Amino acid sequence: MEEKRAWLYVLLAWFVPGAGFYLLGRKRDGLIIFFSIVYFFAVGLMLGGRFVGPNEGSPLTVFLTFSQLGNGILFFLGKIFGLGSQIKVTWTSDYGTFFLMGGGLINYLATARVGSILSKK
Repeated sequence: MEEKRAWLYVLLAWFVPGAGFYLLGRKRDGLIIFFSIVYFFAVGLMLGGRFVGPNEGSPLTVFLTFSQLGNGILFFLGKIFGLGSQIKVTWTSDYGTFFLMGGGLINYLATARVGSILSKK
């Protein structure tokens, strides 16, 4: 496969969860990844999770921000519409933040898998 097209697939796989698998013809895998990431994102918001910025005083927030950025377009839509920005202190809010992180990290793994498949072609 042409290298530019491969990079486009990888970038699209990160930005729209599951899109890389879908474009590679693995439609079922793409839909599973997509709905899994959307599920993690929605549950994270319902539990009161919030998006963490990298400048909140701890070096770990850089990792938190990077992992949440892995949600791709969901992260940007959440930021635009103010989701996950309210500071609610509930017993579930930390779990929600970790769900937002988990979805992003799973999407990074799926994106790496798309890159791996493309490198073998």
